[in-house]
Parts: sequence; C-alpha cells; structure tokens
Amino acid sequence: MKKLFEEDDNEYSGIDKAKILVTVLPFVLIVIILAITLIANSIKKRGDDSDNLQQNIMEYADENQDAQTKESPQQVNSSSVVNQKDDAAVDTSGPMAEPTDNTANEADNQGDTEEDLTPDSSPTPYQQVMKAQKDYSKVEFHAEEQLQDMMAYWSDNNQKAINDLVYLDHYLAMSWSLKGTKNFYYYGDTNGNGQPNGKGVAVYADNQYYYGDWANGVRSGNGTWMHFHIHQTKNINDMYTYHHYTGGWANDLPQGEGSEHYDYDMNLVTGNEGYVTNRIGSYDAGLVNGEFYLITIYADDSTKEWNAKADHGAWIYQNENKDKKGNRTVYVEIQDPNNYVWLHPKKNVGIGVPCLIVPE
Repeated sequence: MKKLFEEDDNEYSGIDKAKILVTVLPFVLIVIILAITLIANSIKKRGDDSDNLQQNIMEYADENQDAQTKESPQQVNSSSVVNQKDDAAVDTSGPMAEPTDNTANEADNQGDTEEDLTPDSSPTPYQQVMKAQKDYSKVEFHAEEQLQDMMAYWSDNNQKAINDLVYLDHYLAMSWSLKGTKNFYYYGDTNGNGQPNGKGVAVYADNQYYYGDWANGVRSGNGTWMHFHIHQTKNINDMYTYHHYTGGWANDLPQGEGSEHYDYDMNLVTGNEGYVTNRIGSYDAGLVNGEFYLITIYADDSTKEWNAKADHGAWIYQNENKDKKGNRTVYVEIQDPNNYVWLHPKKNVGIGVPCLIVPE
C-alpha cells in the first residue's frame, strides 16, 4: 500500500508541475518582453538626449560667439576722433569747469606725452588709400574719353553716376597710373597755351577728382574736389569712405567760402566720440579762416551742431579754460553753449582740407 501511495504522489506531483509551468511561463515571457522593451526605449532616449544636448551646446556656443562679437567692437583710428567732454571731470562728457590757474595747469601737464594728447578735432583721412590687389598697369584706359563721360555726368549734377564710374577698373587704372606723382589728366577748356582754362574736369592719384573753374592751368574760381576712399580688401583702419570740398578756389587751393563733407564707414564709428561730417565756412590758401558751422555724427547716427572761429589754420579758443592736459575749447555746441570740443594747442595748427593733391 505504501508503494502504491508513493507512486500516486509522484504522478500527481508531475501533473502539478506541468500546470504550474503552463500557467507561469506566459507571465515570465511577458515580463521578459516588457523588460527588453524598457531597456530598448531607455537606450533610444539616451541617444536622443545626447543628440539634443549636442545641439543645445552648439546653439549656446553660437549665441555666445555672437554676444562676444557684439561686446568687442572693432578698434578705430583715433587720430581723427573728436574728443567731446561735457562734464567737469576731464575723462567724461560735460561742460569743462577747470580753473584758469596757469601754474596749476602747467604742473598737471608735466609728464604728458604726445600719445596723451586729445585727438585732433579736424578730420585727417589717409592720403594714400589705394592699395591695389591687382596690377592696374595692365588695365587699359582712355583718359580723355573717360573724363569726357564724367564731365557730362558732372554737368548734369548726377552724383550717383559719378560714384559708379570711379569704382570701375578702367577708372581705377587711370588714377593708379598717376600714383606717387602730382600730375593729373584733364578734359575741358584750354587757353592758347593749352593750359586748363575755363570749365573742366581732372583726375589725380589716389582716386581724387576735380570739376569746376580753371585759370591758366590751376584750379581757380568755383569747383568741387572729391576724394574716394576705395579699399579692395577688408578695411579696419581708415574710417572714411569719401570726402569732398566745394566752393571757392585760387592758385589750386580752396579760397573763400566753401564747405566740406565727410562720409564714414559706420561699422568703425564706435563709442561716444563725434566725427565731423560737415564743415562750412571760409578758407584761405586751403586753411580754415573765419567763422564756421560744423556738424558731428555719432555711432547711433545722432548729430550735434557747433560754432567755431579760425585764424589761418588754427581754431580760435572759445575761452581761457584748460583741462589737466592743456587741451583748450575750440567748438561750442549751438544747442548747449556750455558744451565744447577740446583740442591741444600742439595740434591746433595747419588745419584745412586734408589729402588735397596740389601740383607744383
């Protein structure tokens, strides 16, 4: 009996194990499948997160690079910067309230170097700006025909057409052929000796042009002189793109009433400095001489208006005030008579139309 009982137990035990396997195995398989799915999704998510993180890093880097570019403005050539001071403190903006005690000022100025001096209030563009990237000696040009075309546009007061012409290769080559000389090509009226006399147009080196009256070979009467600052490579030094003088002339120099205008590369105009964009007054032998009205422009395109007086190339000081470096007041703002432009006496000499080529 015992043996039979033991055999029945083994038989039922096998049946129970089979039932258990049939019942549990599907659940085990489901758990395994779920586990595999979760692991796969986790791996995929990590990959996606990694890609997103990389993209975010790249975007952040780009944003920071843009910010650094904006925070690091290009350096400007300070030799032509108008130094405006509107404050009692020497290095800030505001009306100057320095005492006129000469002894104290002389003591303050001891040890100053030329680099310490306030930048010149008169524009001083580069005279030679034409640095060619090609050999213009191999570019064919016809001076008489080209100047004839230019004279027609000038007679019609078509400044845009003139601006377009001077950038053409054969016009650049015409000016380039005069590089290093004071010679010029001319087209227009002449006298019995073949000298320019009457109305005519001329081109000089460094992309300089003149149109107007002539007398016995020299600019005399009324006319306009233009200087185009043409750069064929990236420019980081010369703030000027163009300047001109128009008005009276005598013996090849500005004489009498006239005006100057300056255009700037505004990408190089930074900070709070003002730059003379218009200067209207009288000239003597090319130098400022008499009463002047000036306009300065700033980085935000705002402008200010000033009055000044000059005596044969030197600005007449507005008052006896000096700052600690010896700078004196040369322009007074029209809207605010307590605001001045300051200039050191060592630089207040020979101020006139810059860069003008005058044949000997």
